[in-house]
Amino acid sequence: MRTKHLIPNHAAGLTYAARDHAAREDFGGGDGGGDPFEGFPDAVLGLIASKLPFRSAVAASAISRRWRGAAAAAPALDIDFAAAFPAAPRRRAAFAAAATAALAPPSPSPHPHPHPLRSLRLALEGLFDQAFAAAAAGHLASWLAAAAARGLERLELRLPRSRLAVLPPSLLACTGLTSLTLRLDHYALPLPSLAPFTRLSRLHLASVSLTGDDDFFGDLLSHCTELRYLILEQCRIVALRLVGPSRLRSLAITDCSWTQESSLAVLEMPELRTLRYSGAMATRHIIDGDVSLDEVLLAIEKPQVKPREATLRELLTSVGNVRSLLLSPWCIEQFARAEEGLKVRLGRVRRLSCVIERREEGALSIAPLLSNCRNVEELCVSVVVRYAFLFSALLSLLNCRGKPMIFVAAAIAGQTETV
Repeated sequence: MRTKHLIPNHAAGLTYAARDHAAREDFGGGDGGGDPFEGFPDAVLGLIASKLPFRSAVAASAISRRWRGAAAAAPALDIDFAAAFPAAPRRRAAFAAAATAALAPPSPSPHPHPHPLRSLRLALEGLFDQAFAAAAAGHLASWLAAAAARGLERLELRLPRSRLAVLPPSLLACTGLTSLTLRLDHYALPLPSLAPFTRLSRLHLASVSLTGDDDFFGDLLSHCTELRYLILEQCRIVALRLVGPSRLRSLAITDCSWTQESSLAVLEMPELRTLRYSGAMATRHIIDGDVSLDEVLLAIEKPQVKPREATLRELLTSVGNVRSLLLSPWCIEQFARAEEGLKVRLGRVRRLSCVIERREEGALSIAPLLSNCRNVEELCVSVVVRYAFLFSALLSLLNCRGKPMIFVAAAIAGQTETV
């Protein structure tokens, strides 16, 4: 098996390989009978193993004796069952044994973390099937406990739909986490309190049910004072209440589903600067007037039921002070409405991005919006041009305003043109 391609050109491993080769030459050992990896430290072999797919990292243990503990010394591991055994789903026991060996320290050491684990991704789709589900739950608990003992900092956990695929208590032992991603497919149980993660800076929740009955986010913000980034993706939300004081800087709500009488409240977030809001929207929005956003992405889809005027007013007025604004077609229509009650002055907007639908009046639909954004310096328009006069109308509209250095991008048949 050739292994030259496993070692990066600038990795420290080349230095150790040259030193080992020179030592063999000096002592007459240049006949090639020695182990070329004998002089490699565990940290170097672990770094190489962390760059490989998990299955390849495990297979590397057959290269030589020195490679047997390489995966266990890796600072980052991506343990994905479906990727490791795409054509052999019955090899769950072998996969579990390999994951256990990779997460456990290779040998006893007087140091608390001889080989720290910085990043771990556990994707366990398919592992919780049929009779192996109970064993998989036990393995998951032991894996997280082992990762906690190695000082884990960044964790992504993907669990399939299964009554035994639950978050084990050993998760809360990972108190050194700075980034946590939980992808839980139709997880029916309430989320545990994340209060032990006092160093947490980034939290990403996907496919989680947020009923609003408990005070999960209140407990989160009061204990995780270093939290800066909160991402909610494809969650089922009844009520979302984020009340500080908090140092949260970025909030992303992506393709979430809301109940008929749902609400989004953001209060006492003086450092919040970025809001990304796409997909469906809540019935009511309560956003503190002290929030001063710099970047807003509103990719709201057109709701099946016409929203109330108060709902639109609460949503639109929250972005009045932004500098960078991206709008979906439906949001463009709402900002361009003539009713004074919904009129929002966007004088601070410097960068405006618009997504226009495939229809003849698409380019002209942003004319009222441009008249409300008088200080735009950069304009990006994503539009599938079907008629030539659409683009010419947009250019004439910009020229009439006399704004130089305006950038316009149009997506034409899958390509991008710059004018």
